[in-house]
Amino acid sequence: MVRGIRKGQTFNIMTERQSMVIPPRPTEVKMLPRSTQQLLNAFVFFLAFPSISIFGNSITFYIFIILLIRSGIFWTKNIPYKNLLFTFLMIVCAATALGPYAKMDRYPGFFYSLQILIQYLYWILMAVYFMVYKGRYQMMQLSQWIFYGVCAATIGYYLLPFNVGSFGIELMTKGTRNSYVFTLLCTIPLAFKYIVAKWGLKKSIWFFPAFLLVMLLTNGRSGAIIILLELMLIAAILYRQFNRTIKFMLIPFVLLFLLMESSGLQPYLEVLASQVESINPRFASLLRSEGEGDLTFDKSWLIRKLMIDKGFEIVKEYPVLGVGANNFKYYDGELESLSKYSRLGSQTMEFYNSRSAHNSYIQVLTEFGVLGFFNFILLLIIPLIYQIRLIILDRNHLDYLPLIALLGITMHFYAISSFTGAVPWFLIGISLSLIDWRKVRR
Repeated sequence: MVRGIRKGQTFNIMTERQSMVIPPRPTEVKMLPRSTQQLLNAFVFFLAFPSISIFGNSITFYIFIILLIRSGIFWTKNIPYKNLLFTFLMIVCAATALGPYAKMDRYPGFFYSLQILIQYLYWILMAVYFMVYKGRYQMMQLSQWIFYGVCAATIGYYLLPFNVGSFGIELMTKGTRNSYVFTLLCTIPLAFKYIVAKWGLKKSIWFFPAFLLVMLLTNGRSGAIIILLELMLIAAILYRQFNRTIKFMLIPFVLLFLLMESSGLQPYLEVLASQVESINPRFASLLRSEGEGDLTFDKSWLIRKLMIDKGFEIVKEYPVLGVGANNFKYYDGELESLSKYSRLGSQTMEFYNSRSAHNSYIQVLTEFGVLGFFNFILLLIIPLIYQIRLIILDRNHLDYLPLIALLGITMHFYAISSFTGAVPWFLIGISLSLIDWRKVRR
């Protein structure tokens, strides 16, 4: 059975099966002070439920400043992969300082770039913080407050949406669909550590269809696919008697969406589409390849393709360091491929040039050049290779849930420009801290 949590304690997993899922924490590690842990709990809660903004910045920014003051200089400690993060930060600064601003008539100015650089400094330092203090913060408590944040965000998005603000403080319970979907992909896997400890393996199974339903109701397409993949990987950890079955299901699951255009699969896709149509019409259309699901007629998909074309146009001009942080939407490209997309003819070139990249990888490549892109890919691929090794060797457990979330958002990065935020860098930092190559040797 599972004992409840008390002040200053973590959950104790008592059954043999659950002890396989959650390995015991070493007792000799000196934990962070209770007040610091409470700040971290509030920090991750507002990562999952980004509802409060103060003078244009999320409340998480100000919470982290307090953590910085309390912790002192922590970034000088020698830990693996720290230099990779700071190298990326230096590339960001160099690319922004040397950007081709003479060719950006809509560029907001120096103080705008300074603000963006401060944000990057915050994200990188925050990632390093969670790497340095790995093992000293109560991950179970973080999982608990992430779960609370996911619940609060879902209630706000579907049941109590409102937006009020005055004197520079804004309270917003419902953001955009894309931001809500992305945040769920980042946070749902991490919440399962608390879910299992609180409700046990048998009751935890009900959270799988609940989270899938929450994602389907957003009427998003890629989010529904990715959350299903994340949930399957989590299930493979929790229910080890079905581990092999779930792993084998992953292969046809991936092939299913790679071969959706095949006429031979269409009858089966039609059956699946009819089951989800009442919940998520856009996903059903994608399965049928009709209406919005026919990507050749989907404007959002065509805009993504146009932005990829613009991205390669920028890379040809500025291949090494790109055009600087957050400057993709201020660079006026030629957009020579616009004529290929007849359904996009209703808007002007100025309109499309002011759009975001709609693709995190294209944004990194164009804003920080090949140097920044290579560095960013390393930050993602190193923990993902480690995750694949864990899966192959069947050594996954709930401590590695951040790696599952990172895998999900790495896939989602192709469909959205979302690497510029605290939550993905929080995931990157925690994921890098989990890597221990000795544990994946045969």
